[in-house]
Amino acid sequence: MEDDFSVLWRPAIDGVEVLHARFRRHEYAKHAHDAATVALVDTGTVSFDYRGERFLAPAGSVFLLDTDRAHTGRAASSAGYRYRVLYLDTDVLRPFLTPEAGRPPRLAFRDTVVWDSTLVALLDRTHRALTTPGRRLLQEEMLIRVSALLFDRYSYARPPKETIKGGHRAVSAARDYLEAHSTENVSLQVLAHIARSSPHRLARMFTAEVGMPPHTYQTRLRLRLARRLLAAGSPIAEVAARAGFYDQAHLTRVFKKYIGVTPRQFSLGISDGNGVERALAGR
Repeated sequence: MEDDFSVLWRPAIDGVEVLHARFRRHEYAKHAHDAATVALVDTGTVSFDYRGERFLAPAGSVFLLDTDRAHTGRAASSAGYRYRVLYLDTDVLRPFLTPEAGRPPRLAFRDTVVWDSTLVALLDRTHRALTTPGRRLLQEEMLIRVSALLFDRYSYARPPKETIKGGHRAVSAARDYLEAHSTENVSLQVLAHIARSSPHRLARMFTAEVGMPPHTYQTRLRLRLARRLLAAGSPIAEVAARAGFYDQAHLTRVFKKYIGVTPRQFSLGISDGNGVERALAGR
């Protein structure tokens, strides 16, 4: 059987990342993205936990995940799956869209796994365009069409209340502290003291509200910093130290586990619009 393969890159368009992958063994740890996830499943079936449910996304379907929503991901069978993913920062893309009456202010998906032949065909054409460097105009046109279709067919009229950041003051205090000290070796006891709660109660409330425990949230923050540093051209070993990882090997293991590619693959793919060529060459 074929080995796992993944490549991630940024086209020369702000607010967009692209992942093409084939996985049999790889299992994503629970994580969340700073962008909406639009995944076209080409072969096999993806199994993932999201919003407290277990979902299956077979070949020919598209699954849609909200920004900042925790989820997992794995193959539903030993045959594995192949999929192509767009990560869309809709705050960046929205100015390209013509304002229309009734169009929601931000993208928050009503549905998770959808069967839509129009969307599937449009995503296929978009991914084909994104793998061809030097076609920025076509790429932007396709992404605008995808974004408009998602807003019009699959977004709430306004974000559901549960997608709005807020909640218990203790959780907000803990999040704020972790965001300010993401690279430090923070203990749950210290975090509970900051939040004026007990460690057990804070861990339980945090997981219920954020969708992941405090240590996973801190890992996400460290990975966010690592991505920024890698995108700026920093060496991987330096990134590991600055982002709070024990060493380069630790960063590589965690990066692959949560993002699906290694730091080196990420660095190859995120430079200047020719990233797809470098990423594919470096696989």
